[in-house]
Amino acid sequence: MYKLFYYPLNASMVPHFIFEELQTDFELILVDRKNEAHKAASYLSLNPAGRIPTLLDAQQVVFESAAICIHLAEAHPAKMLIPQIDLLYWMPSWKIKHS
Repeated sequence: MYKLFYYPLNASMVPHFIFEELQTDFELILVDRKNEAHKAASYLSLNPAGRIPTLLDAQQVVFESAAICIHLAEAHPAKMLIPQIDLLYWMPSWKIKHS
């Protein structure tokens, strides 16, 4: 199951909308910015930049909203949310971390 680390009314809203469109199961995990949870070692081990959102897909970690949306769209091609090309090839600055 996907895990989306989020903070309300933040950049994580767009991936959340994608999940709703995909009608797939996912777990929301609150990262409390008010208490600086995004700077905790446990979160930084997933996302060294400490930014929100972060997606955990099995053992793969994806961060930055646009990269998360592309990852989800490519993982569910039947929904035809994007053209079937490798967009991450053209966007090398977006970060994907493989565990």
